[in-house]
Amino acid sequence: MTDPLRIYRPAPMDGYEWVLPDDDADFEVLVLEDSAVSAWPTPAVHLLRSDEGQSLRRADMPWSGRHALVLRDDAVEEVGNLLWEFGDLLRLSSGEARLTIFAARAVAGALDTGASDIVRFDSGEVMDLRRPVFHPTIAGAGAFRLSEFRRGALYLTQDLVDAIRETGLSSGTDFKLVYESPS
Repeated sequence: MTDPLRIYRPAPMDGYEWVLPDDDADFEVLVLEDSAVSAWPTPAVHLLRSDEGQSLRRADMPWSGRHALVLRDDAVEEVGNLLWEFGDLLRLSSGEARLTIFAARAVAGALDTGASDIVRFDSGEVMDLRRPVFHPTIAGAGAFRLSEFRRGALYLTQDLVDAIRETGLSSGTDFKLVYESPS
């Protein structure tokens, strides 16, 4: 009997700082579509350190969105070493901290489109994945984005999530289980 395939996506941890672009137009850059990565503009960002009057704790991996992981320099060495084979580590510009964003490569054919619950625009383009189902061949991918939904979430396999958690440097961003294959 083989272990089930478990796929996660980034999720924010309550009470930790976030990373936001200085210019609202750069939200689109931080989505990390392939075209943005090939000509990386090094967007300026800042840390959101308080929310509604409450101070937020320092994060090793400040939340930026479910599409990417942001790492402080102290996390890049350990967590970055786990990620480099699955994508690019791109520098962000910030006067508050040295920050890097991880951009995973898009993978074709990972999503079982027939079994997944997909919301589409009239054009047929994917708007949202309510319930993704992945092909078992993705098990060794580590971290990936879907070529069918490049503006969507970053996905990580169980082994990579476990390795990141074992470093102890994951405060700010956690990982939510979004798919588990039948055993």
